[in-house]
Amino acid sequence: MHPTREKFNIFERFFLFCAGSDTDLLRYCRRSEQIKHMGFGSLVLVPAILALVSMSYALSTLEGIQDKLWLALLGGFVWSLIIFAFDRFIVSTHRRKTSDIAELKRPAFYLRFSFALILGIVISHPLVMLYFNGSVADQMEANLKQEQAYIAQHYDNMINEIEGRVFMMDSLYLEKQAERNRQADIVAKEIDGEVMRNRKGELETTGLKGKGPSAENKIAQLNRLENELQALRMEQLAEKKSLKEEKESLTTSKDSSMAAFSLSTDYLHQERALEQLKEGNPVVRATQWLIIILFVLVDLLPFIFKTFSTYGLYDKVLGDEEESLQGLDLQERTAFWQQKLGQLGEY
Repeated sequence: MHPTREKFNIFERFFLFCAGSDTDLLRYCRRSEQIKHMGFGSLVLVPAILALVSMSYALSTLEGIQDKLWLALLGGFVWSLIIFAFDRFIVSTHRRKTSDIAELKRPAFYLRFSFALILGIVISHPLVMLYFNGSVADQMEANLKQEQAYIAQHYDNMINEIEGRVFMMDSLYLEKQAERNRQADIVAKEIDGEVMRNRKGELETTGLKGKGPSAENKIAQLNRLENELQALRMEQLAEKKSLKEEKESLTTSKDSSMAAFSLSTDYLHQERALEQLKEGNPVVRATQWLIIILFVLVDLLPFIFKTFSTYGLYDKVLGDEEESLQGLDLQERTAFWQQKLGQLGEY
């Protein structure tokens, strides 16, 4: 029979659970060994807490969840449990070798390292977004104004085109009206017997008073111009009415489009704003990478510390078990394990 050892309290058991360590085995190890494994557990817990903050913030930016904080927190809590399970599995399944060189020769080391690296990047990215939240918000506001200016310019171009058509119609009407007025002046002077010359000095009236043949011809031409002017006016009235309605419709569409295009704070728009910040400011890109590296190291710490920690009794027992149990059946493994516990009790 091996002597009984003091049981772990609830906090110690919790951290040992986080580390995935065997509490029954650790009860027979020195206190320093127990503290080391509790430290592994605390390091596993840190990325899970960061994952809670990271995912909660990422979900809070989604339009459907922005007014439901509890849902974002619930999603963050579930994600933190997933990260905790992954990190705990990586740490608990790692078996410390007797030397660091032997550790580096194991393919499993690089697989676990790569997986922990990916988890660190996934956790860190929303936290980077949170760190640059103020700058990202300013960039998104600038993007909003730019988009609204584009919408306004789009509608203004169409409205200006309509106004240009109206201006051309007015110019055509005024030109026709001026031609009519000039002809009316010629008719009046022809009847009054006044001599009138054009810009080239050519006579436009005969100088004979009264309604002679020349006056009659000029009156007929005046009537034709008057009819053309009235026809043009009627034609333009219908077209102007149509253009006015089209302009009012465009103005209404412009106002509604400007009002409908509001500032979106979802994660995709924040990603776009962050990329724009990095393009315009190299300091933002450098800071982003520093933050990512920091959080990646935080997620790698449990695995790295366990890989290169001091080789202890706990590691020796598990290493001996792994080597000795190869080829043994279930009953032989049970007997071997009981024997090892007995030896630890004597230790």
